[in-house]
Amino acid sequence: MKKTQALGLAVTLLAIPTLTASSANAITYTIAGKLETLGTSESNEARSSGLSAAVHEVTRDESGSFLFVTWSLENSSTDRKVLTWLSGSTYIYSGSSFSGVTITSPETEEKYHPIMDSQGMCLCSGNTSNKIQTGLDPEDQVTYWSTYSVSSEAESITVEIPGFEPIEDVPIS
Repeated sequence: MKKTQALGLAVTLLAIPTLTASSANAITYTIAGKLETLGTSESNEARSSGLSAAVHEVTRDESGSFLFVTWSLENSSTDRKVLTWLSGSTYIYSGSSFSGVTITSPETEEKYHPIMDSQGMCLCSGNTSNKIQTGLDPEDQVTYWSTYSVSSEAESITVEIPGFEPIEDVPIS
C-alpha cells in the first residue's frame, strides 16, 4: 500500500500580501494523490535516481502578482532517498527550504526563483512553513509548494526541480 504524506499547498491563498514563511504553517494541505497531475518528470541525476517529480497545480492569485505551484516527489525505488539537495544556491534564504525549485516563462524567457519574505525566508516548503521531510522512504510520496512573482504575460511555465528533467508547458490557471 502506498503511503502518501500531505505537506503541499493545494489551495489558493486569499491573503498573500500578509503571508510570510513563518505564518505559512496555517495553510491547509492536500494529499498529492487526490490532485490532478499537470506534468511529470523522471530523474536525470544519480542523487535523484528512483524518484519521479510531478506538478499538480499552478494558480495565480486574484491580483495576478503571485503564482502558487504545488509539486510532489515519489520514491519508486527500494531505498530511502535523501532530499536535502533541493535547496537553491543562487540566493541565500534563511533556514532550510526547497528554494532550488525554479520556474521559467516560455513567453518572456525569464527564470523565476521562489519569493523571499522580509526575514529572508523562502515562501516555499521549508522548516518554518511545515515539517519538511529530508528523506523519502520507498513507495512514499510527498507534496510541497512554492510561491513566485511572475509576469502577468505568462500563460504557462516550465518547472525545474533539481535532479529532474524540466516539466514543460504547465498551464497557469
